[in-house]
Amino acid sequence: MPRSTGLREHKRRMTREAIVRAATELFTGQGFARTTVADIAGRAGVAPRTFFLHFASKEDVLFHHVERYVEIALARVAALPDGTTPWEAVQRAVESLVDALNVAGTNIDALAPVRVQVARESGGMPPSLAVRLHGVQTRILDAIRARHPGLDPVRCAAHLGACVGAVSAVASQGEEPPSARTDAMRHAIVLASAGFTAHSGAPTL
Repeated sequence: MPRSTGLREHKRRMTREAIVRAATELFTGQGFARTTVADIAGRAGVAPRTFFLHFASKEDVLFHHVERYVEIALARVAALPDGTTPWEAVQRAVESLVDALNVAGTNIDALAPVRVQVARESGGMPPSLAVRLHGVQTRILDAIRARHPGLDPVRCAAHLGACVGAVSAVASQGEEPPSARTDAMRHAIVLASAGFTAHSGAPTL
């Protein structure tokens, strides 16, 4: 990689991190609704137009972590041993997304409570999360289909969607301590997998 390209990428990453840091401070300090893009840009030391080079909206900042976590899920799928069924691969991939949110049972994402509050106030899944989850599911599905070329894509997509939906439903509750919520998410994945395979003709996990 040319040095100039590397420097530009480094500057871009540092700017993005500054925006996320500023937004986190403002969202947790004065609330999501009271925070504007101009507030975030000012705290980060950038122009509002620079903010929009990195994020489509202030809501989009709430889900800045998703891309990093999907890379972990894809790496886990790639590392699965030969003989792993596609249904097991789906479950392992979604479990890895849950595991990436936590280290030793401690939630590492300071914006998690803000996301829960926004979801509750909006009465459903925020649009930015819906878009990102679609991207996550597409990338994971492509990775699993690459391992299993003859896989029925519709059935696999349905299974993956069931697991991701179950995790999202548990995450939106936000009442339990982080470690308990993680356990509940993992249990939801097992239940979604069992329910799907029992009614789809797929091998039981």
